[in-house]
Amino acid sequence: MTNSVISTTTDNTTKNVVFVLYDYVTLVDFTGATEVFNNVPNFVLHWLAPTMDPITTSENMQVLPTGTFDDAPDEIEILFVPGGNFKGIAASMFDVRYRNFIGEASAKAEWTGSVCTGAFILAAAGGLTNCHATTYWSQLHNLSLLKDKYGITVDQHHYPRYLIDAKQKRFSGGGISSSIDLALELAKRIVDNASSQMAQLFIQYAPGPPNQSGDPSQAPPEITKQAIAMQTGYTAHINEAVMQLINE
Repeated sequence: MTNSVISTTTDNTTKNVVFVLYDYVTLVDFTGATEVFNNVPNFVLHWLAPTMDPITTSENMQVLPTGTFDDAPDEIEILFVPGGNFKGIAASMFDVRYRNFIGEASAKAEWTGSVCTGAFILAAAGGLTNCHATTYWSQLHNLSLLKDKYGITVDQHHYPRYLIDAKQKRFSGGGISSSIDLALELAKRIVDNASSQMAQLFIQYAPGPPNQSGDPSQAPPEITKQAIAMQTGYTAHINEAVMQLINE
């Protein structure tokens, strides 16, 4: 995947962005960020998985990888791990193919990070060690349980759209839609602000939701309570995977 955006910078160096795909990944977690990076000059996008088999997303849609892990470029500007359904998260956390690829790729990538529950896959591969990180709002407690093993610091009482650990060149995003904000911030830091602004304009990203209910600090308490109840099983499954990881 390449783009043809008119450059606002004189840097024509190819910048490879690698998205790690797995069954039950959430569409917007990677397609939102893909759309942003596709509108930044000289970014080349790669959707990679262990095989070229179709990926079934959490929305029960199918997408095709652009290559396998063996096709990963030697130089990676951004390694991006999206979130997904608990089945995909748990399976990928303990799949040696994902652990090995993410571990090796993150060691050479300029920037490495996740959005939403992709943080658990990245953590299991050692990619968030000693970092300040965030994840989907209802799973902040589960991520905080990895502090002793991996040194991950989590603020359970705030819900940032994204966090940047500039010292370690790590990033993490909140829930699904935050992948767009995160990608725009990375474009700003890696290229320049004008390129980030141009990408935002091209995709007409000017959010004006009909409600301010995007996280527990905004949503009415009764809505948040209902959402938590609806996610009880999801949270329990993520917790089970986290405890398994801790006890390895």
